[in-house]
Amino acid sequence: MVGHLKYDIALSFAGEDRQYVDQVATLLRDSGVSVFYDRFEEANLWGKNLYDYLVDIYKSKTKYTIMFISTHYAKKLWTNHERQAMQASAFSESQEYILPARFDDTPIPGVLPTIGYISLIDLKPAEFVKIIQKKLVINNCSIPSESHRTGLLATSISRLGQFKSTIRVLNIDGDPICNAKLMVLASNKTTKEAYTSSAGLAVFDLPVRRKYTVLFAHPDYRGAIYEDWDPDDDLVLDLALDKKDVVGSMVFNQYGQLPNLKGYLQPILDSINRTYLYANNIAINGGLTQPVYFKLNEAITLEDAEGSIVKIEILYIQGVTCLINYSKAH
Repeated sequence: MVGHLKYDIALSFAGEDRQYVDQVATLLRDSGVSVFYDRFEEANLWGKNLYDYLVDIYKSKTKYTIMFISTHYAKKLWTNHERQAMQASAFSESQEYILPARFDDTPIPGVLPTIGYISLIDLKPAEFVKIIQKKLVINNCSIPSESHRTGLLATSISRLGQFKSTIRVLNIDGDPICNAKLMVLASNKTTKEAYTSSAGLAVFDLPVRRKYTVLFAHPDYRGAIYEDWDPDDDLVLDLALDKKDVVGSMVFNQYGQLPNLKGYLQPILDSINRTYLYANNIAINGGLTQPVYFKLNEAITLEDAEGSIVKIEILYIQGVTCLINYSKAH
């Protein structure tokens, strides 16, 4: 999209539907979503050429626009200006941009009947806001926790009382797996890690609600990956894992040392998505010149200076974070 995105959501509606939209806008703003709503912008709009300014907002300054469709919306001059700006952006980007929400089945020029929409009939504003938040999280936007928002307003860096999300890890027999390392990778590439308790539970304090990837590793189990986790969606996440006697897994950032293998590994994903492996005092695939390029889930043989041999598979790599399966040294 052209220009800098200023808002997560812009609201386009007819004045007759303001009572409902006002509640949606307020709930979105209070939950930390950046929203364009005219009553929040009165001082900013004062004195501006509204036609040019609003066209710019709806065309290039927001990730999504919600079109509140009704018989009133179809008849208004200003809503038609906004609609045309939205449709111009949607056309140029060739992706979803307009999110229709219907009070009724009034046809709107350019909004095809096959486009998915949310019916607002019998849907309370708070319920609709939850759907909007879910849409944002799925598409890599973030929503700060209440304490994070309060801390920002108070110019505090405190992170206490954030989203507390529990991941429960079970094996294929339904028994808890303790001392498993879990790492969650946020959509902005930052990470947090925790270990499971004797009950198989790992608790994460997350300052922001966003989409996460969960990596599981344990010395007696194969690694596991769970993608697109919304911690508000699944407060308890079950990973049913099958134990393999000769295979373990580990997850690490930047450098890692496998059990019973002397030396360090450094898998790398570069800025153009090439994957390659360095190893300190470890031969890769019989002594290939390093770095050795690899593919995910491809078998790699390592041998250290003591003659210990380990076979590995790199399951996941993002930035400096890596998940590896390994055989027991022999």
